[in-house]
Amino acid sequence: MYDLIIIGGGPAGLTAAVYALNKRLETLVISEDLGGKVNYRVQIKGLEGHEIISGADVVEKFKRQLEYLRFAHQMDRVTKVAPVNNHFAVMAQSGQFEAKAVIVATGARPQRLDAPGEKRLIGRGLSYSAISHAQVFIEKEA
Repeated sequence: MYDLIIIGGGPAGLTAAVYALNKRLETLVISEDLGGKVNYRVQIKGLEGHEIISGADVVEKFKRQLEYLRFAHQMDRVTKVAPVNNHFAVMAQSGQFEAKAVIVATGARPQRLDAPGEKRLIGRGLSYSAISHAQVFIEKEA
């Protein structure tokens, strides 16, 4: 059983993985790709001559920091997350994984799970914004 499963391989998911691995948590990142939206190339007019870091460069830096990424990453699609006793079961196309805690970092816009009880749990342990709700979870145990 993992300490933490992170669903999503974009900037938020990879950042969470870096912090979790630095804390020596047994961590698994499940995502279909690494980098998320930072892989898309966007050119902004008026910024010529300024140093620009590409999304690919950012992802590469994350990969280098996650020296254990090849052991801690599953290229897969999550189909379901369910509570089981005192932990969570994460079902993916390739099989089932278990963890004490789960972070859903699936993208820049909230992707609701449509899970039973989801609406009732928003703000009571379920959050869609790490920035807005981080203070609520400080020093709380999973």
